Amino acid sequence: MKNLLTIDLEDWHQLAYRRLTGEMPAPLNHVFRQMDLLLELLERHQVHATFFTLGSLAERCPELPRRVAAMGHEIASHGYAHLIVHRLTRQQFEEDTRRSKQVLEDVVGKPVRGYRAAEFSIRADSLWALEVLAELGFEYDSSIFPIHHRRYGIPGFFPLAAEYRLPNNLCIKEIPLATLSWGNLRLPVAGGGSFRVLPQWMLSRAVRRLNDSGKPLVTYFHPYEFDSKRLDVFVSGRPEYLRHRLRGRQWNFHQNLGRHTMTPKLASLLQQYSFTTIADYLQEGPVLERKNLF
Repeated sequence: MKNLLTIDLEDWHQLAYRRLTGEMPAPLNHVFRQMDLLLELLERHQVHATFFTLGSLAERCPELPRRVAAMGHEIASHGYAHLIVHRLTRQQFEEDTRRSKQVLEDVVGKPVRGYRAAEFSIRADSLWALEVLAELGFEYDSSIFPIHHRRYGIPGFFPLAAEYRLPNNLCIKEIPLATLSWGNLRLPVAGGGSFRVLPQWMLSRAVRRLNDSGKPLVTYFHPYEFDSKRLDVFVSGRPEYLRHRLRGRQWNFHQNLGRHTMTPKLASLLQQYSFTTIADYLQEGPVLERKNLF
């Protein structure tokens, strides 16, 4: 069973500072160190991943996606400016997504087939975004998290990869993030905070349970989660307002919690299980259910 390894390529310090203050600093050198560590880990285990790459980062630092592509990894789109989809109009979303696709294709010289929304922000109230993606020529999307979460997710959404006929009569493949059923609950096991706090044995058991039932683990990680140094949002500057400083301290605590376990946990899974890119997975021709999205 092939599992799907995906990375959201962005600069955490840059985006976290924007969320705090509304100001967007330039990308920092941290992302280069983080990518060195992550790419070395993948190369050591001879694994390729799909990198959902932020268009604005690729525009400012084109050497990053070029290096990733040269190492055999897939470059996909993470939008241009890391905007929340359900806060955008259809036109705004189309403009941001078209721009990201063009930038990435110009930088790496290859077609960009996949998309992932910032913060998994394609929700039930913004499924129209899938129509826009299909119109722009994307083959697949991996933005939907089939869980209940205060900021994202579509509870009850079909949890496996499927091909959807859209209201505009186009089709797109949706690759949801991995979840595990526990009674009436659907729990996230794909990455992020849950991956940082769950013990290694529990993560390994979750992958085995998914694979034994014929389901791939669809993951998501970020370069900053493999940083050898402590994350600190304030390296981009010290916010003027106290509420921003307090919120920044909260983020520093949350994002550093359990982060030192990420590299050994992922390394262990890469040793135990088989992983590939989304493009290679689809190229192998898996049998996907066909559904209508209305």
